[in-house]
Amino acid sequence: MVTIYDVAVASGFSPATVSKAFNSYPGVSAETIEKIMDTAKKLGYLPNITARSLTTKKTWLVGMLFSEELETGLKHPHFGEIFSSAQIRLSKSGYDVIIINNSYNGENISYLDHCRYRGVEGVFIAASAQYGQAVQCVVDSSINLVSVEMVYPGRYSVISENYKGTKLALEHLYSLGHRKIACITGPLHTMSAPERYQGYIDFLSEKGIKYDPKIVVEAQDYTASAGLKAAIKLLYAAKGKFTALFADYDETAYAAINYFASNGLKVPDDISVIGFDNLSFSETAGLTTVSQDRDKIGYIAADILIAQMQGHTPGYDFDTRIPTSLIVRSSCRSIT
Repeated sequence: MVTIYDVAVASGFSPATVSKAFNSYPGVSAETIEKIMDTAKKLGYLPNITARSLTTKKTWLVGMLFSEELETGLKHPHFGEIFSSAQIRLSKSGYDVIIINNSYNGENISYLDHCRYRGVEGVFIAASAQYGQAVQCVVDSSINLVSVEMVYPGRYSVISENYKGTKLALEHLYSLGHRKIACITGPLHTMSAPERYQGYIDFLSEKGIKYDPKIVVEAQDYTASAGLKAAIKLLYAAKGKFTALFADYDETAYAAINYFASNGLKVPDDISVIGFDNLSFSETAGLTTVSQDRDKIGYIAADILIAQMQGHTPGYDFDTRIPTSLIVRSSCRSIT
């Protein structure tokens, strides 16, 4: 069995420093912790979690709170990548991740009670406004937390620059000569959709383009089927009234492209389409889209949570925004 002394010899640090790194004591640099953790991993060292908890009076547990039924969990490619990045960062600091839901031992309980039963030191939240009071009780508690979906006053969140990202997309369409730009928004009860929708409204106003409600449709959720329904509604109500479409989610954009094709409209020859998210299939589909830096969102969110759990003040704003970038592919063309 590999011991802490083996890790010390292999890493070049003293056993005391290795112990401090494993237990996240202050005074050990991030670089030292990372080197020790990497060495431990290569040697196959497994710390005794129970003993460590007794020694440090910490559980070393972080709860991941999301909901698969609302498409904001590990099944969702956006949140899945964020969670993966966060988990890597958390594990390097010695934390284990568990799932927080509204059941425990076969009984329905609140999210807050589940957090307390499991003794989590921090909570990583991806929850839309639909959660309401169920999540608010966690937000109002003393538990350390960070959100990657909603902004809670006085609490830390890490979210993409949705508003600026939308303007990046629309500026691209505008530069190609498009003035009749339709919009399929995401569900407006979420955090991102209203911000992106506001970006759309403000962009039109800034460019002197009249807002036309006939070419604006709200998708009911972030799924391909909801995107298809929105595309059907848009084309039925506004065929011929727009030359380009901004869809605030890639799956919505892709569903629209396929539906347009089934109605004899080619992309980009007849309609230019641009999405938001840069999901994995977007490159193959040739979809121009706004890319979110999910690795950075997850890493910084985990960094913020670790700082709180270790009694430090995170070096970030409560509402931290991560820049987006425009990925230009073949789904848009110039009409000038």
